[in-house]
Amino acid sequence: MTIRKVRDAVLLSLGADLPGSVFKSYSASSGDSYAVVWITKSRMDRSRYSAMQNRDVFTVTIHSVGADEDSCLWVQERVDRLTNRTLAVSGRRVWPVEYVTGRPPDLDDDGPNPLWFSVSQFDIISDPA
Repeated sequence: MTIRKVRDAVLLSLGADLPGSVFKSYSASSGDSYAVVWITKSRMDRSRYSAMQNRDVFTVTIHSVGADEDSCLWVQERVDRLTNRTLAVSGRRVWPVEYVTGRPPDLDDDGPNPLWFSVSQFDIISDPA
């Protein structure tokens, strides 16, 4: 459940910068400038003095898509604003989003309408509230 809550918090946050242009999959996307969000979770158990505490790390990968290189970079600039934001997730204490890495724009000409895409990747660390 938590992974979906974190994904939804990312979608909500990015939706403020890219209204109507942030999606959970390519099949749900529309238009020629948008972002697609994927998330995965790794879990680290950390010891505390009194008991074990579960700290979750969520890695978010986002494709920024545009009809040309400039529109792709325009989307990526808005996606990268996610860096240092503190998302609200019920039941979790969430640390500010950390930018991990990215890839420059590349042309995807496999489909009927060639599109440019670039990649940004972030880590979100959270503890139980």
